[in-house]
Amino acid sequence: MEFKLPDKLTFKRKEVISITRLDGKVLDYWEKEFNSLKPIVNNVGEKFYTRGHLELILRIKDLLVARKLSKEEARDVLSRECLSESVMVVKPEERDEKLRAIRQELKEILTILDKHDKN
Repeated sequence: MEFKLPDKLTFKRKEVISITRLDGKVLDYWEKEFNSLKPIVNNVGEKFYTRGHLELILRIKDLLVARKLSKEEARDVLSRECLSESVMVVKPEERDEKLRAIRQELKEILTILDKHDKN
């Protein structure tokens, strides 16, 4: 099932739970089982997820729930997908757009962390 994600770069944990329709305990478990799923945790323990995290969660859900793969099989698929993405040739304009998005995401993360550091 394809759907459009909200046009945001970072998501609070409650938003991720709502979008993915997963229980928070499932997210916690997957964070332990899948190394690339590590949300940002501020100094008060709140978790924030990037758009990439959300896409990964939805991909893991597809592999484990819809396709009924084992964790090991899902890890293998994700590993192969990661390798294939890393060797793809990216057009300069696509690369520049991705870098702008990453830069913006990092600014938002820093803003969130700064707000919590001041409290």
